[in-house]
Amino acid sequence: MKSKGTILSLLVVLTLVAVVVVTGCAPAAPSGPNTGPIVIGYVGTAAGPGTKPCIDAQMMAVEEINAAGGILGRPLKYVVEDNKGETSLSVAGVQRMVMGSKAVMYSVEGRTEISMVAKQKSIDLYKDFPHMMISNGASGVEVTQSVIANYDKEKMIFRMFNPEPGHFAWANLIFGMSNPTSNVALKGFAPKKWALLYENLAWTLLFRNGGPDWNLPTWDKMAKDNWGIDVVYSKPIAARTGMYLPILDAISKSGAEIIYCVSSWFTDTEVLTKQWADSPAKDIQLYLYGGVAQTHDFWQMTGGKANGVLTASYETPITDVNMAFVKKANARGIPVQMHVACAYDDVYLFKAAVEKAGGTADMDKLIAAFETTTLKGGVLGDERVEMTKVPGFFHSRVCADPNNPTTLIPGAMGIGMAQFQQNGEMIPMYPEKYAQLDKYQSPAALRAAAAAAPAPAAK
Repeated sequence: MKSKGTILSLLVVLTLVAVVVVTGCAPAAPSGPNTGPIVIGYVGTAAGPGTKPCIDAQMMAVEEINAAGGILGRPLKYVVEDNKGETSLSVAGVQRMVMGSKAVMYSVEGRTEISMVAKQKSIDLYKDFPHMMISNGASGVEVTQSVIANYDKEKMIFRMFNPEPGHFAWANLIFGMSNPTSNVALKGFAPKKWALLYENLAWTLLFRNGGPDWNLPTWDKMAKDNWGIDVVYSKPIAARTGMYLPILDAISKSGAEIIYCVSSWFTDTEVLTKQWADSPAKDIQLYLYGGVAQTHDFWQMTGGKANGVLTASYETPITDVNMAFVKKANARGIPVQMHVACAYDDVYLFKAAVEKAGGTADMDKLIAAFETTTLKGGVLGDERVEMTKVPGFFHSRVCADPNNPTTLIPGAMGIGMAQFQQNGEMIPMYPEKYAQLDKYQSPAALRAAAAAAPAPAAK
């Protein structure tokens, strides 16, 4: 028979075991608004070609920051909510991100439709769960257009990318190829007859219809007025259509010297390129504006049919630091499109803002710090928030001049251009510091050289 002392000791031991089962083997770490991990994350298509590289790049930034001691001694915790590309799942993902994971900042997939539903959910949740939302790559003016008028309600909404009106500056630069004296003048090629293909999604409506709110013409008219270009073919094309041969056939009969395809990662430009290379339009220069063509991977995706294609490029030199980023990103299997570089920089800009604000306890103070902090020497140049009160531009990333959207702001959000040549090498054609304009060759010349090259020796 056990004594009362023995029974009491046994009860104490059982009580302690119960406490360990509930709370864990160690006392809980202190928690609070300025202690413990800082949670950030991403709401997007986890396996999508336009979003997975962004997620992977942000994970890389988080690992680097944590390895260097975190932010004010606190580690970052990264959370991903997979929306599978659907708006309804995006709303649920934002709710889990903000309410469940208590994220202080999250990025959202670069589609205007997705960013808009995430924006509304963030507005609904902000009072009880203060946080910041960053649209990663969406250009639709709607994302930030109402922030000025509804600042107290929408101050947490940011778009660290160029809004639709700002793309006029990039287009104006590219149209400069028609002028032999411009800074994008290619050797022996100054096309005056252009075919314009616009991805038939909401973000290109401003380019096709013009923007009276910013006193902007259509791109067709801007090409004519600014550069004397004759737009001989102009048509919206359905994303992921899979069949471009009738369009290419019509372009071949139009007299066009260049095909300018205004696309993102939603259009299957790899299919367009393969069909172009075997179409009557194959000797007409093809220029791809955005998406997967911005990376070296595009060569393999097209089976080498990209030979001669001009493209926006972010894996060729743009700044003194971007190639170091490309090297470490590619080493981890991350292809670098424009918004991938932005996603990476966004984490470091957030870090700088938290340090400036002295922590995350006061969200108003953190937002104010984010608005007024500059990330010097980012992957694409200095990253900062546009605070000029022009709708659409306000709370976007500084890139084009809000008061003159056809003009780029030097040193902010650099753009690259390259040509795919033999064996998938990307020859830089812009910016000027790295351009090899004299190495430009026509698609026909590059194909002829490839056909004449000796076959690789058998192993």
